[in-house]
Amino acid sequence: MAWADGWASSLGLVLVLAALLSYLGMLFVAHRFTYKTWTFDGLAGVGIALAIAGWIAGEAPTVPIVTLVLGISWFVISRRELRLSGSNELLAHVGKPLPEFAASTVTGKPVTGQDLLAAAPTLLVLYRGWWCPSSKAQLGELIAAHEELAEAGLTIFAGSVDSPAESAPMQEYVGDSITILCNVPESFLDEVGVRDSRGAPWYDRALFGAAERAIAMPTALVVERSGRVVFADRAKSVEDRAAPALILNAINV
Repeated sequence: MAWADGWASSLGLVLVLAALLSYLGMLFVAHRFTYKTWTFDGLAGVGIALAIAGWIAGEAPTVPIVTLVLGISWFVISRRELRLSGSNELLAHVGKPLPEFAASTVTGKPVTGQDLLAAAPTLLVLYRGWWCPSSKAQLGELIAAHEELAEAGLTIFAGSVDSPAESAPMQEYVGDSITILCNVPESFLDEVGVRDSRGAPWYDRALFGAAERAIAMPTALVVERSGRVVFADRAKSVEDRAAPALILNAINV
């Protein structure tokens, strides 16, 4: 009787709406990620299952149909927005030299590949941009693991195509644990094989003023003093990135 009262599909709709609204709230209000997308996938998936179960049990079709449309739309749209478009493969393979590099700090101080080698072993992380919540999560993981990374001897740099003015809040966010690099050339992204040609999504350009240009796929490279890459990882989606533990395991082998 309870199924016939319509609670299953109604609860399913509530779960799907909770997934959508909480995700959008983190993206556009809090402007940061605190949970992985699979958490919202789980909520939406359970909501869809409840809606289908209620419909099969004889509940009126309106709520189940609305739930299915919203839930399926979530999976289709989120998969598209998380996809990276651009370079087909990572070109900075382990054992190869790091391509020529030139950037600057937020204060305008030039930083070259020689500076990275002088600080080696160096962890060079490339992030999408100041406007991207997943970039803040990416750097947040490095901050949390900074002590372990420093004990392994790593000097950490994090760079993007952003200008010094755009990058200044990122430097403030990471403090002294990471040196933020600006104006990373698109040619370097091409040589490493990490160019995301789609760039910032239209909504980040409209709401936050992100520039329309190519950006980096989330990437982590560890370079030794000889200039050779000893660890290389490129993301397969927006929220995919090398965990600090993976980096530590790789360089401690």
